Amino acid sequence: MTISPDLCAAIRAALTDTPQAALEDIARSAGASVAQVLACLPEGEATLVPGTCFQEAMADIAGWGEITLVINTGDVILEAKGALPPGKVAQGYFNLHGKPIGGHIRADACAQVALVARPLFGMETRSVQFLNGQGACMFKIYLGRGADRALIPAQVAAFDALRDRLTQQVPA
Repeated sequence: MTISPDLCAAIRAALTDTPQAALEDIARSAGASVAQVLACLPEGEATLVPGTCFQEAMADIAGWGEITLVINTGDVILEAKGALPPGKVAQGYFNLHGKPIGGHIRADACAQVALVARPLFGMETRSVQFLNGQGACMFKIYLGRGADRALIPAQVAAFDALRDRLTQQVPA
């Protein structure tokens, strides 16, 4: 994906002006896609890998314990907390059969997986974001937090290991 210097400058200005804003809001204000916003984040904040990594990422996350699944349509930001159930492909969908998290995802619509580590509201965050072919975010999975509101160290280690593993699989 090629991003013009002007668009990247507009994205970075929006990030500076409203650092607490959702990436979807930054994208709308800059006339960009979420994928373009992720590409303009400061070095090290976002690692993008192909959508072919979707099932591996989801399988790994299913072992992390309680996470927060977020879907942001622009009009609604919906969150569900719980363990991500293991999924399986059937009838054209990646199916999650669990509670409170369940549903059916068109895995083949995932063009990129972004592993994002950035501050939000003054706190460290880690998320795995699944992007479609238009660069929009299908959904995000945020790491859980302990009673002290800090990220769960075992999940941070699992996130880092997944990011490193997926990055190594992608040809340079």
